[in-house]
Amino acid sequence: MIELLQQTSNLIGSISAIKELEHKENARILTISDSHGNYRLLAKIVKRFGPECDAMIFCGDGAKDIAELLELANEDESFKSQVPSVIAFVRGNGDPDTYPVSFDIGRNNSNSENYPKGTVLFPYKQTLSVNGQKIYISHGHLEGVDFGYDKLGLQLKFNECKTAIHGHTHIPHDSTEFGLKFVNPGSISRPRGGMPATFAILTVGNNFIDTAFIKINNTFDRDDSYNVTRILV
Repeated sequence: MIELLQQTSNLIGSISAIKELEHKENARILTISDSHGNYRLLAKIVKRFGPECDAMIFCGDGAKDIAELLELANEDESFKSQVPSVIAFVRGNGDPDTYPVSFDIGRNNSNSENYPKGTVLFPYKQTLSVNGQKIYISHGHLEGVDFGYDKLGLQLKFNECKTAIHGHTHIPHDSTEFGLKFVNPGSISRPRGGMPATFAILTVGNNFIDTAFIKINNTFDRDDSYNVTRILV
C-alpha cells in the first residue's frame, strides 16, 4: 500500500518502496497523461489497473486530478490499497507548480519547507529508477516534442537516461531513435490526431522496456470499457 508522502526527490511513496522499485524485476508501470480535469476517469483507471502495477507515472496537464486522487487515497483505505506504491509526476503547461491537499504530504520533503502544510509540488521534470533503468519524465512542451525529439534527446543524455516518457501532444507514441526510447501514453480524455483516448502500461525488464497501449472506448462511460491493444509498433 502506498505511503502518502512526497519525498525530497518529489516522488510519492515510502523510501523503501522507491528503493525496492530500483531493483524490481519486470516491473509494471501504469503510465498516464493529459487528463485535463477528468478526475473520475483517472480514478477509475487507477482502481482497475493500479493493483497490478508497481508504480505510476503521470506526465502532466492534470495536477488537480492528481491532487484529488491523493485526497481520495487519504480518505478511502480501500482505494488507497489499489494505488501503486510509487507515483512520479510532472507539471504540464496547463498546471500550477503546487496544489493543496488536506494532509501534510510534504513533511518529509525538504523542498516543501517554505510552503504551507499540505502542499504537493509539481516539478517540470522527474527521473524514476526502475529495475536498473533510469527513466526521464517530462510533459514535453519545454523540449518542443511537437517538432521532434532533438531537445528531449539532449535531456536524456544530460540526465544519463535512455528512456523518456512524456505527454503534451495527446497522441500515443513509441519509438527508438539513436538508441534512445521515447514513449507518449496519449491522453485519457482529449485524444488528437485521429487516435483514441489511451494510456499505457510499461513492463521494465533488465534490458528492455515494453509498451502496451490501453484504448479507452468511452471516456465518459460509467462502465469500465477498455481494450488492450498495441496501437503503434
